[in-house]
Amino acid sequence: MRKKWIDVVCWIGFISIALFVLAPLMWGIRTSLTPNIESKLIPTHFTLEHYKNILARPLFLLYVKNTLFVAIGAIAITLPIAMLGGYALARYQFPGKKLSFVLMILPLLPAIAILVPLVSYINKMGLYDTLFAVTMVTVVFNLPFAVWMLRNFIISTPVAVEESALIDGCSQFQVVWRITLPSIFPGIIAVSVFLFINSWNGYLLAFALIATPEKRILAQAILAFLGVWGTDWGGLCAIGILALIPPVALFLFFQKWFIAGLVGQQLK
Repeated sequence: MRKKWIDVVCWIGFISIALFVLAPLMWGIRTSLTPNIESKLIPTHFTLEHYKNILARPLFLLYVKNTLFVAIGAIAITLPIAMLGGYALARYQFPGKKLSFVLMILPLLPAIAILVPLVSYINKMGLYDTLFAVTMVTVVFNLPFAVWMLRNFIISTPVAVEESALIDGCSQFQVVWRITLPSIFPGIIAVSVFLFINSWNGYLLAFALIATPEKRILAQAILAFLGVWGTDWGGLCAIGILALIPPVALFLFFQKWFIAGLVGQQLK
């Protein structure tokens, strides 16, 4: 009887957490599919007008293009560096290696605390108001986590196979490229999904480094529906749902590799 009560309490807790998490999403979907004049809790009229208005705006596709540029650029730059850094931490001994845990402290620093000197530094470099600046800053903030994550995954792979390849005449680079890289494929996917989601949702850095409206990313474009004279709640929720689709779809497609990469397990 006691076990049954514990199960009931656990299920109530799970359902409560699920409702708490999903309620804003469901309300956003409801608002995006109903006219602005609809005020009932359970609407009787539905429309796709909000989505049509957003997709008809030329700037929307431009914002998506800018966001993809930042996300794909961050992944392309971060992965090679994180792979080499993670391999060095996992396989080599060098002075200061025991202090490598400091890497995980850096991402915990609030970005807004260094935002002013960061903008000043980017401006002096002549990169202010460019998507390249947003991409590079995104790389800097996400690189420590990527290095540490790949380092943990490389440690979990057997080193004997690499040693055998070295004995057979492979160079160190060939070992990394032909043996280590394929064996940590789930970790690569996990880091890529993590970088994409962070880049796609990265509002603060883009807000501080981008001034030209045509260079904004999608997260900044959502604020356009918050006006001085009122808020277009239907359009705001519609563009929020559209912005939610790519990262959710990416996670659902790669969830097996993503979860395996987070826990450092090999896929069977």
